Amino acid sequence: MIAPIQDGHAADGRPLRDVAAAAFAPGGVLAGIAEGDFEYEARPQQAEMARAVADALESGRPLVVEAGTGVGKSLAYLVPLILHAKRTNQRAMVSTHTISLQEQLVGKDLPLLKERLGPSFRAVLVKGRTNYLCLRRLARARNHQRELFPDGVAEELERIRAWADRTEEGSAQELRRQPSAEAWGAVCAEHGNCMGAKCPERKRCFLFRARAQMHDADLLVANHHLLFSDLAMRREGAGFLPDVAAVVMDEAHTVEDTASDHLGIRLSPYAFEHWLRRLFTPETGKGLLGYLRAGPAAQTVTRLWDAVAELFHAVPRAAGLGARDSQKVVPGPLEVASEVPGLLRELSGRLATLIEELEDQDEESRAELRGLRGHGLGLGGMLEAFLGQALPDHVYWIEREGKRRQAVLHSAPIEVAPVLREALFGQIPSVILTSATLAVGGRLEYFRDRLGAGEDCEMLCLGSPFDHARQMRLHVATNAPDPKDKEAFAEAVAKGVLRWSLKTRGRAFALFTSDELLQRTAAALRGPLEEAGLTLLAQGGGLTRRAMLENFRKNTGFVLFGLDSFWMGVDVRGEALSNVILTRLPFAVPDHPVVAARLKRIKEKGGDPFKEYSLPEAVLKFRQGFGRLIRSQTDEGIVVVLDSRLVTKWYGRVFLRSLPECPVDTFEL
Repeated sequence: MIAPIQDGHAADGRPLRDVAAAAFAPGGVLAGIAEGDFEYEARPQQAEMARAVADALESGRPLVVEAGTGVGKSLAYLVPLILHAKRTNQRAMVSTHTISLQEQLVGKDLPLLKERLGPSFRAVLVKGRTNYLCLRRLARARNHQRELFPDGVAEELERIRAWADRTEEGSAQELRRQPSAEAWGAVCAEHGNCMGAKCPERKRCFLFRARAQMHDADLLVANHHLLFSDLAMRREGAGFLPDVAAVVMDEAHTVEDTASDHLGIRLSPYAFEHWLRRLFTPETGKGLLGYLRAGPAAQTVTRLWDAVAELFHAVPRAAGLGARDSQKVVPGPLEVASEVPGLLRELSGRLATLIEELEDQDEESRAELRGLRGHGLGLGGMLEAFLGQALPDHVYWIEREGKRRQAVLHSAPIEVAPVLREALFGQIPSVILTSATLAVGGRLEYFRDRLGAGEDCEMLCLGSPFDHARQMRLHVATNAPDPKDKEAFAEAVAKGVLRWSLKTRGRAFALFTSDELLQRTAAALRGPLEEAGLTLLAQGGGLTRRAMLENFRKNTGFVLFGLDSFWMGVDVRGEALSNVILTRLPFAVPDHPVVAARLKRIKEKGGDPFKEYSLPEAVLKFRQGFGRLIRSQTDEGIVVVLDSRLVTKWYGRVFLRSLPECPVDTFEL
C-alpha cells in the first residue's frame, strides 16, 4: 500500500503546492483508484490545478480556474484545501450550485480522501437552519393543532412525529414525502424562534448538534444560496455560518445570478399570507393569536389581510402593469396609498406588548411571537425598500408568477461586482472560483470583472484531457431562417430535430431557449417520433427533471426536450446520450429587467452592450450546452447546431473559438 501523507504537517517542510501535486503523480496517494467509468490515471491538468489552488491559499490572492470536463477538479481543489486547513488550523469551505455535486463531494470524494490522503479531517455538509426539525415546536404544534392549524395539517404532523423518533440528523431532506409549507413552517428551526438554554429539548436539538459539528469541522460543504444568504445577513450584523479562512466556489458560472437573487428583494402575496395565517385566520379563528385569545392583535391581523390584498392590486396599477402583462420595470419610487405599513407597525407594537405580558408564563408562545414579529418586520422592511427604492443601484420590477399569476415585487443589484468585492473577496482571505465553463474565447477577464475579483486575481485556463477531435463531431446548419422570423424558424427547428434524432435513433437532447418553441416543436414531432419507435420526453409535460433523466438513462430510444436547467449540471454518460441538438444560440432576452438594466449601464459607460455582455453570456451558456455530450473518456457522439448565425455572423467565430478543437461539418436543412 502507498504510504499516506503524514498527519501533522509542521514536520513536512515541502511547499503546499508540491505536497498537493504529489498526490496526483504516478505512484501518488490517489493512484490506482477507480474514478467514474475508468481507472484513475495521472492528468497533468489536475496536478497543475492543485498547484494553483495551493498557491492561492498560501498567498491569499483570489483565483479563477476553468477546468475542462474530465480534469477531476473536485479532487484538485479538495487536496490542497484540506492540507491547508490542517496546516493552518483554519476552517475552509466548498460551495456548489447543485445538489448532485454536493452528493458527489460528500458521498464519494471526501470519503476517498479520508481513506487515502493521510491527515484525519472532519468535513460537514451544511444546511440552512429551517431545514432542521425543532422538537419543541413539533410537540407544541401537536398539542395545539386544533387551535393553530387548518384541517389536514394534523396528519402531516403525525407523519413528522413518527419520523422524528427514528431520524439521526433531523433535516427535511430525509423525509420521503416533503411536508407542506404550512406544516414544516410550524415545526422547523426558525431564526428568532429559539429558547436557547431554556429549551426543554436542548440536549436533543438537531440544529444545536449540526452547529456544533460545523464549528468542529475542518471543511464545510455548502451551496451558493446558503453562502450568499449568510453574506447578506452578515451585512445586517447577523449570520449563520461559522467564519472560514478559504472558500472554493465550484460551478462558479452561476455565482453572479445567485448573488443577484440573494442581494435583492422578492416579496409576494404568498409570503404575507403564510405569515398572517400563522398569526390569525379570521374565517376559522385559528392561529397563534386565536390560541392566546389576543383580541386587539387579532383585529389588527384581520385588517392586514384585506390591506395586503388591496396592496397587491394597487402596486401593479400604480406601476402600469396590466392584467395580461408578465412584468413591468418600476423606474422610480411608487406613491401608493396603503394601510399595510401602518398596520405592520401597529401589529409589531401589539406583539411586543404580548411578549412582555407572557413573561414567566408561556415561554414557548413568547418564542413563537418573537419569531413572527421579526418576520413581520422583515416583510415591512422589504416593502418600504421596494416602494421607496431604498436599495441603491438596484433595478426594480413587478412580475406575475405561478398559476394564480400573483404580482411579485422584485429588485436586484445591476452590478454585483461592487458588493462581492466588499462582502466576499474583502471578507474571506482566500476565494477560489472554478467551473468547466468560465472563459470566453479562451480568456477569463470577463468572468473575473463581472464578479469584482480584482486585478490581483490569478487566472488559469485548463483544457479538458478528453480527445474531442476523436470523440465527437460538430454539425452546423448553414441555411436556417433568422430566429426573428418565428414561423419559418420554428418549422426549420422541427425539421432539424426530427432529422438528427432519427439519425442517432434517439439518444438525443434537444436544448431550447424558449418554452414556446419547445412546446411547438414537441406538438409537431410527437407523432413522427412515435412512428419511428422513439419516445419524446418534453420538459413541462408532467415529469420532474429527475424523472426525465432517469427514464432517459434507462432506454436508448428517447429524445429529451429541455430548457435552461438541462443546459447545465446534467451528466449522462455512455451511449444513452450520443446527440446534443442546440436549437438556437442562447442569447438572453434583452427585455428582462436585470438584463436590460445591465445593458443600459454598459451603454451609459460608453461601452458596447452586445460585445461586453450579451455575446459573452451567450458564449458561456452555449459552452454549457455543448458540454453535455462528452462526459467521460469513452463517450462519443455529435453536437448539432440549428442556428446558422454560428457560421454566417462575425460573432459566430467567438463561439467557435471558445469550443475544444473538433471536426466541424455543415449541412443544409
